[in-house]
Amino acid sequence: MNLKPIIFAAVRVILYAIPVVASALIIKSDAGILIDGGKFGEGSQTEWMQQLYLLLTSIMFILAGIRSRGHQAISYLFGGGALVALIREFDVYFDNIYHGAWFPFALFVMLISIFLVYRKRQQIWENLEEFFTTPAFGTFIAGFLSVFVFSRLFGTKKVWRALFDVDKLEPVQRWVKNAVEEGSELFGYTLLFIAAIEFFVYVSKKLKE
Repeated sequence: MNLKPIIFAAVRVILYAIPVVASALIIKSDAGILIDGGKFGEGSQTEWMQQLYLLLTSIMFILAGIRSRGHQAISYLFGGGALVALIREFDVYFDNIYHGAWFPFALFVMLISIFLVYRKRQQIWENLEEFFTTPAFGTFIAGFLSVFVFSRLFGTKKVWRALFDVDKLEPVQRWVKNAVEEGSELFGYTLLFIAAIEFFVYVSKKLKE
């Protein structure tokens, strides 16, 4: 019996548990920290962890493109997309310049990404078709939906006003809402980071084969 695949799978589970546990511990830590009269707001450890995972996700996808010329289109597409999302997460800091200042920076990165993808446009459909068959795809979709769909819908004030049966959320109730919304978002970014690692590993293995 070949134990190598089983051992490899077990190692992956253990390694991927590290960022998941780290995310949970960050949320736990933030639960006891009050910043500017609130919890889980801008400047919280949870927010910084989200931004770190976005940065690492972008780096991993770009490194996959550098490593494999045949996968540069999808690598620049997802890597650039993660950078755009990262800039959007920094909107509160860009607002020190002027309100909405994040947008031109994000637009600039997006245009560069589109240009790089366009240069490799002959790869894009083949890259996407291949990506849909990789282990990274399921994790990527789960992370994307968690961040951009589930956390957004679950974090609406209407849901939490109905849950607490109030017309207006009190501070503690807002903290609970923020914890759930930001926690869901952080877990989604964790999954996106894991998906980026999976894709890099996939590309590296394919090159060896």
